[in-house]
Amino acid sequence: MKYNTFCRRGLIRLFVAGVAMCLCGNVAAQGRFDAGAWLGANMAQIDGDGAGSYNHIGIAAGIESSFALGDIDSPLRAMVGIGFAQKGSYVADINRRINLSYVEIPVMLTLNFMDSRLRVGAGVAPAVLVNSVVTDDGIANDLQSNNFRRMDALPLCASLRYLIGGNWGLEIRYQNSMLPITKESGSGTYRIVRSNQGAFNRLICIAIAYHWQPSR
Repeated sequence: MKYNTFCRRGLIRLFVAGVAMCLCGNVAAQGRFDAGAWLGANMAQIDGDGAGSYNHIGIAAGIESSFALGDIDSPLRAMVGIGFAQKGSYVADINRRINLSYVEIPVMLTLNFMDSRLRVGAGVAPAVLVNSVVTDDGIANDLQSNNFRRMDALPLCASLRYLIGGNWGLEIRYQNSMLPITKESGSGTYRIVRSNQGAFNRLICIAIAYHWQPSR
């Protein structure tokens, strides 16, 4: 699926919202903020596709910034980022591969421990779909490729980051979509209530993380 007007507008709105939050945070923290980046792999699945295993491997990469809530030394921080995430699944029974590419804006509350070496966080990661490709036995299925919604609007996310040495570390992220990602509904599985039925993204991300904090 090519870029379209909706995707471009949605992406611009997400990006502007992310930049605005970073700027507001930096002002609120009187210039005391930190930044980071991550690069790794997503192990993804689509709940409701009949496969039920994390058998789709994709790229995960992005940048982020955070600021303290309250006192500048507070371990509680607000983090916002922008990233690229490949999601999808492989349904072995029918040899179907689903490849979904998103631009996402993770927004989380985080808690730092051990002089910021250990960080845990939780929040949401709304995402705009920029490409979807479904193949059956290696042949493109255009009907199924166009069946995905333009936004994965409400993925809940959690993260755990540990700095091993200096500014470098490892990060694990988990995401679970709360709203259907396909246009068709009423089949597959559900979230929270049975009326919220369809297919849902779920993934585990393992990444190399970089953390930068300005000297005081």
